[in-house]
Amino acid sequence: MSLTISKLHIEYPGQRVFDSIDLNFEDNEIIAIETHVLDGGTSLLQGIGGFLNDVGGEVNLNGLDLLHCSPVKRAIRVGYVYEDQGLVSLYNIYQNIVLPLQFHTDLSDEEINERASEVCMSLNLSEELFTDHPHQLNDVQTRLVNLARGLIINPELLLIDELEGGMSEAYLHDTMATLREKQQASPMTIIITTSDDFVMEKADRAFRIKDHDLAPEQP
Repeated sequence: MSLTISKLHIEYPGQRVFDSIDLNFEDNEIIAIETHVLDGGTSLLQGIGGFLNDVGGEVNLNGLDLLHCSPVKRAIRVGYVYEDQGLVSLYNIYQNIVLPLQFHTDLSDEEINERASEVCMSLNLSEELFTDHPHQLNDVQTRLVNLARGLIINPELLLIDELEGGMSEAYLHDTMATLREKQQASPMTIIITTSDDFVMEKADRAFRIKDHDLAPEQP
């Protein structure tokens, strides 16, 4: 079992978000979670990834407890793709994409360059953008750079917050196909929050947020 979530509880002062989520996910599954404004979808992804404080329960990724492991162990196994923003404004696009490899691996500059070129090619993300800075990107480019940074580590778990924002239908189809190809090359569980019907249909399993829990979507 790749990812096991047990009694996951997320609560902010005065706001209960999720009560007790229990789910198991296999390698190479794409899981879609239907989300709406302020329904807790982003908090759920961040809670699963171990990026929130004071989260109750357990999230086990191939033997690693994500809620209590070191940031370094998490950084090389979990990719997180922000809905918007998420990039370091002082860094150019290349530096943003390769940041987790430079800070958390011993890969050579040549190996890092090869990974950056490969992941950007797979996402149709032009290397001409490498010297630009985040403020020069449009919404879709920002999302793709975030996705490239999440994928470059070959994660065991990839968490994507609202993949589709601003994407054309054709680009969204291509991006979902790319994620499938990435899973075949490097097994990973992918969890996507989305409000897009196509993403929901292409997922292996789909859920909706209901009553502070996740309810399976009926096929």
